[in-house]
Amino acid sequence: MNMFLGQKPDRQQMQALMRCKLPENEALLGIFRARLEETKTLLISAEGTRLARLQGRAEALTQFLEAVEKSPEMFELVK
Repeated sequence: MNMFLGQKPDRQQMQALMRCKLPENEALLGIFRARLEETKTLLISAEGTRLARLQGRAEALTQFLEAVEKSPEMFELVK
C-alpha cells in the first residue's frame, strides 16, 4: 500500500497531489526524482543501519512520485 494514497484517499489530499503535476511544480518533482536517483546510487555501497535508512528513503520517494502520477485516477474515485 502506498503511504500517500492509503486505503481511503482524502479528496483534498488527492487535489494537492494533482497540483504537483502542474507545470510550475515540475522543478519540485525534479528534485524528488534526483534525490531518488542519488539514494539508489548510495544504496549500492551502503551497509548496516545506513542501508536501512536509505531503503526507507527510497521507498518514501518512490511512493510519493507514484502517488503524484496516480492522483488523477484516485481523485475520480473520491469525487
